[in-house]
Amino acid sequence: MANQTTIEVDNAAKLAEIGSIKRGWISEIVWSPNGETLAIADAGGLALYINTLAGAPTQLIEAHDGPVKCVAYSCKAYLMATGSADTTIRLWDVDPETQQISERAVLKGHDDAVDGVALSPQGTMLASCGADRTVRLWNTEVGIQQQAFTGHEGEIDTVAFGMNAEIVITGARDKTVRLWDLKGEIHGTILGEHDDWVRHITVSPGMTMLASAGKDMTVRVWDLIDAEQTHILQAHLNGVDCVAFSPDGALLASGGRDNNIKIWDLNQGNLLATLNGHTKPVLSLAFNPTGTILASGSGDNHVKFWAV
Repeated sequence: MANQTTIEVDNAAKLAEIGSIKRGWISEIVWSPNGETLAIADAGGLALYINTLAGAPTQLIEAHDGPVKCVAYSCKAYLMATGSADTTIRLWDVDPETQQISERAVLKGHDDAVDGVALSPQGTMLASCGADRTVRLWNTEVGIQQQAFTGHEGEIDTVAFGMNAEIVITGARDKTVRLWDLKGEIHGTILGEHDDWVRHITVSPGMTMLASAGKDMTVRVWDLIDAEQTHILQAHLNGVDCVAFSPDGALLASGGRDNNIKIWDLNQGNLLATLNGHTKPVLSLAFNPTGTILASGSGDNHVKFWAV
């Protein structure tokens, strides 16, 4: 399924489905930093597809006692994290040769489901959020919690590092996107708001831009340096569930309750393409590191792959 054509503004309209995988109750999909592995978090655990995008998983992990709700890789370390409805976070070492994972540690601290996890680029810090309305910061090298933040007035569904991991960003059901300064200067400052709950956030490859997906049917794009909103995209009927930047930061993909995927030109804020193929809401999106494949996970229990 290798494809060498990079998805760009000029060819995004040519995107077409090139394959799919069936998995039940998909929560999140992510690529490994080297692009060799696609990790799928779902009700059955964590499925790893290593150097393949078809058939049975190369490795299937069923360590959590509940559905795996979130998964993240660190960019520069052989480390993965998963969060679950069982209230725990698990850290996994990634074998640099086989790409398979082995458990490093179990982190306990949340009082309810863990909805989001993010690893800093160096892999030394983990940020987590969840249904207990807390944001927690962990030292992954020793496996201990360093800080716990409160401030959101609803379940926190999504978390990311920004600005070279100097800040943590969260989105919650209280409709707000908030910033947490790891230097201790600001905690829970509201960057901006949607008109309904914030379902997902993602940062650009340079960690200076943020995109947020809301139940209010919009995607909002934010400049983290100036702390201001740059675009409001009227995106998906009945709500937006997920967003993903392309590796060069020029494109933004969004998925939502209309069962569609939309591709946006971030420079102009224009819609470039609408991808039809899923029969249920699109819940997670991820470009591979080379920007040649877009993966989409849906409530129709399929991960689909799109290329030009």
